[in-house]
Amino acid sequence: MAVACLCHAVSERRVRREIDHGADSIEAIAASCGAGSCCHGCHPTIERLLDEHHEQVVATGEPRRRRFLVA
Repeated sequence: MAVACLCHAVSERRVRREIDHGADSIEAIAASCGAGSCCHGCHPTIERLLDEHHEQVVATGEPRRRRFLVA
């Protein structure tokens, strides 16, 4: 598991999930899970994840689809 935000122990997976659920800025992600709200050291990582999501939407016309296994 890659950590996106050390201050709040938020994983990249959690940030991606927030983006998939509509968070479209660092501020929105900070409000939903805390990542990006403290020292701002994770802002480049969050911006990269937002850019990846945006590129996926532009390339395919729809957001990335993820499947989660429920046990």
